[in-house]
Amino acid sequence: MTAPLRLLQISDTHLKAIPGATLLGVDTAACLERVLDQALAEACPDAIIASGDIAHDPDSAAAYRRFLELIESRYAGPLLTLPGNHDLTGLMAGALPGADVLRLGRWAVVAFDTHVDHRVESGFDAAARGELETRIRGCDADFLLLACHHPPLPVGCPWLDKDCIPAGAELLDSCAAAGCRGSQAQSRVRGLVFGHIHQQFENASGPLVVLGTPSTCFQFPPAASRFAIDRDAVSGRPGYRWLELGADGALVSNVRRLDGEPLNIDLSDRS
Repeated sequence: MTAPLRLLQISDTHLKAIPGATLLGVDTAACLERVLDQALAEACPDAIIASGDIAHDPDSAAAYRRFLELIESRYAGPLLTLPGNHDLTGLMAGALPGADVLRLGRWAVVAFDTHVDHRVESGFDAAARGELETRIRGCDADFLLLACHHPPLPVGCPWLDKDCIPAGAELLDSCAAAGCRGSQAQSRVRGLVFGHIHQQFENASGPLVVLGTPSTCFQFPPAASRFAIDRDAVSGRPGYRWLELGADGALVSNVRRLDGEPLNIDLSDRS
């Protein structure tokens, strides 16, 4: 029996341009280092997905260079990077790998950009949706995993839900339909992973599994109506997601949290 592929998803690293600089009292680069060290001690992934907000200082290429250095000093495999609302397309594209699809065995990971420079909310429009559907139909992989930054569905946090992909539920339906071949009943598109929300999210009630992954630094509490930081001793810790892609099309995942003490949050440190 063929062993499943293992993917590591990290998200919302919010790296600063200056070494040692903090955000909300957190050294985000140090957090990412600890996350990578812990995750890579657990297993060596077949690929890493970084689902946006890689930089917090988007006007400096130094943050993207730091991200790549931290990855490449520990891992030499495929890396798929997506922009988030804190990222700038031009600077990020010049500093990080630019592939928008990874072929891994019978699977393809198809990335799509939901952000617009200098906007918090998703700018994914009808034209972009049509392009994504065309990419899905044209992909010859047996199974597909989609990856983006913004959530396609509300996650139950009003202050974050305004940022969702417009008509996201319809997008999931159309992507699932585009992934069908001929008369086959089950779509080749098996799931979608995203970031942005700084918390864990799972929804398996629609045509495909939708998975939101915690940040590698601080988290936002579930169901919050306005900006807040999760100070829970477990859910407030930096996190990451493992994804197992089976040769039979099965998709299994689990979220892990960084070992150690909770973060020391400073809400006055907002720049």
